[in-house]
Parts: sequence; structure tokens; C-alpha cells
Amino acid sequence: MKKIFFVLLLLMGLYTTCDAQYGHLYVKKGIKKKKEYSEGDRISLRGRDGYLYTGIITLLRNDTIFINGLPLPRTAVASVLNPRKKKKFQLEPKQALVIAGGMVLVTGGLTLSKQASFGEAVKAAAVIGVAPMIIPFLSSKISLRRKKYRIGRKFRLQVLDFYLPYKAF
Repeated sequence: MKKIFFVLLLLMGLYTTCDAQYGHLYVKKGIKKKKEYSEGDRISLRGRDGYLYTGIITLLRNDTIFINGLPLPRTAVASVLNPRKKKKFQLEPKQALVIAGGMVLVTGGLTLSKQASFGEAVKAAAVIGVAPMIIPFLSSKISLRRKKYRIGRKFRLQVLDFYLPYKAF
């Protein structure tokens, strides 16, 4: 019984298909990889003709990038565009209440200890309380990420495909 089980297991293992090796597309600066795409990833490319190619990489073969089934030679790519990811500024109600309570306590403490007048205490509490809200807001508006990789002098594209070449006979 065990022999039949192992024979069936072996036959099942031989007849299953495996597509484990996908092609990869690298954006490189010198020898360092800056960005990596594989088949099935979303990509936006600007061609040398000025046309914007956006879609899913369906196949990478022979230095050709197939985007939604349309071939684009690697040498016809002018730049690779990064999608802009906007960070949302979110202030939770609990956090807002804690900040407001802290501002009230700072104002009351400075006023009661007579270290500052009421107006100065409100200004100091506002600076202390609003700073934790301003920093995330500004970081959501300012982006220091690269928007695109211009192919040519600094950056280059490398297509790594694992497909066997076609036989011409």
C-alpha cells in the first residue's frame, strides 16, 4: 500500500506545472538597484515618443517589456514614473482631546504659578500643543521621494528574464 501511495505521489509531482520564476525589471544607478518590478506589478513608463504607458507588466522577455500585452522595447523607455502616494493627515479624536487637555493644564499651571501672564501662558501652551499636529501635517504635504527615474546618464533599465530562447528551426 505504501509503494502505491509513493508512486501516485511521484506521478502527481511530475505532472504539476510550476511557474515559479518570473522575469524582473530593475532600475539601476551604477550597480545598485533603486527599484525592482516583476511580472504582475503596476508600472508607469514614459516612452521616448512622449507617450505614457501605464498598466500591469504581463511579460518580460528579450529586453522587451509587455505592458497589458503591448510590447515596449527597453531602449524606447525615457523614464520610469513613481506613483505618488499621498499620506493622509489624520488626527484622532482621543489625541485631540489629550492635546487640548494638556494645553489647558499648561495654561493653568503657568498662570497660577505666576510665571507668565494669561496671554503669554496661552501662547506657550499653543506652541506646545499645536507642534505635535503641525509636524505630521507638514510631513504629509512635503514629499522628498524621487518622482521619476530618467533613463540615460544616471539610471538604466535591466531586464532579467528566465525564459528559454526560441529555437529557429
